Amino acid sequence: MNANHEQTSFTIPLSLEAHEKANQRRQRISNTEDGKKIYLNTLAVYAVNYYLDCMGFETNWANADNSNLWMLGLIDLADLEIKNIGKIECRPVLPDAEYLEIPTEVRTDRTAYVAVQFNHALRSAKILGFTTQQLAKIHLSQLQPVDDLLDYLTAKEATAKVNIREWMKGVFTEGWLNLEEIFNPRELSFRFARNFSVTKCKKIDIGLHLNGESVVLIVKLNPKNKEIADEKHQNQGEIDIIVQVQPDPEKSVSLPPGLKLVISDEDGQEVDSVISRQHDNWVDIKLSAELNEEFCVEIILDESKVTQDFVV
Repeated sequence: MNANHEQTSFTIPLSLEAHEKANQRRQRISNTEDGKKIYLNTLAVYAVNYYLDCMGFETNWANADNSNLWMLGLIDLADLEIKNIGKIECRPVLPDAEYLEIPTEVRTDRTAYVAVQFNHALRSAKILGFTTQQLAKIHLSQLQPVDDLLDYLTAKEATAKVNIREWMKGVFTEGWLNLEEIFNPRELSFRFARNFSVTKCKKIDIGLHLNGESVVLIVKLNPKNKEIADEKHQNQGEIDIIVQVQPDPEKSVSLPPGLKLVISDEDGQEVDSVISRQHDNWVDIKLSAELNEEFCVEIILDESKVTQDFVV
């Protein structure tokens, strides 16, 4: 995607706190060039963390493990981990630079690479945009705009891989709700059987794709081995699963016709699918999965598709 040259950016003041943190890290390194690199990387991470905090994302910046700082002298590293999303790389860009440069050692295991440009006095930093391409360098004009970063990270957060084994232990993925939080009591008694150990649901906000409509993805679990959540039995048994899609009760009483629910295996091969008809209240697919098995749920309508990954 080519970004507009007049794309929006976000400017962050580099406070005394930011420079103190950068200086503390630099002092751990004896090599002058490495120290300068660490100083700028720290300021870049500070700026991106400030921006994400303003936008409501949770990061690990405040609780970063200082015992690992020695690695910064060996690796050109400026990573920031975002809860439920993964690591992004916050790359410093000098005032007169034309390219975002990405070191070899960080061209894997990154959700995005964010360009952070400093002014000459290092008193402020401007987030120019981002890329997901793992290239040695990319021209600044080719960056995706910073406004799109929020949509990109939000989409990543919404499709974070769900660990079903954790669900069986009572540890639930953020964003997944009890049925009572979406459906009223009358709908619950009419639509849902109670013979599953765990049932969770999540609104899939795909209004931009489905002409303002949204749906609810529901996952029901029933382990064949009742002790499956116990560490002693974590490699035994299967889980019966029902994956279901229902209309958002606040917006519709039926699914849009032609909506397709697909289950794919970890290799991306379709295992099963079902398509909604006119006036369907729900569609669902039943499956059994072994521990450590991965599968993907896809909700498709016309050219639009939303995915959710699971691991058992």
